Amino acid sequence: MRNLCIVLMLASCVSTSSRADGFDGQDNNDTYRQCVAKSARSTASMLAFQVMQNACLKLYRQSSALSDAEKGYYACLLRNLLGVNNDIHAQMAAKACGEPR
Repeated sequence: MRNLCIVLMLASCVSTSSRADGFDGQDNNDTYRQCVAKSARSTASMLAFQVMQNACLKLYRQSSALSDAEKGYYACLLRNLLGVNNDIHAQMAAKACGEPR
């Protein structure tokens, strides 16, 4: 039951605009490094960290090639994987964000 509540709560975050999170389409190496450092500090799950690191890469080094929907997907991953400490919950959180479009 708890897992269902987590999935439903995370799914509601998917529609949040990526622009509200500060992803304005500009590639920024300093912000990328801060994003990766925050990701590393926030989780004990290697899977969650790897997914978050990829999301940081997409949002801060390759953002000019992303659509708004893709930015929203990667922003969702970063928000929802914070504090995740095992691979099962990381998979659930990533699944709740859907697929990149």
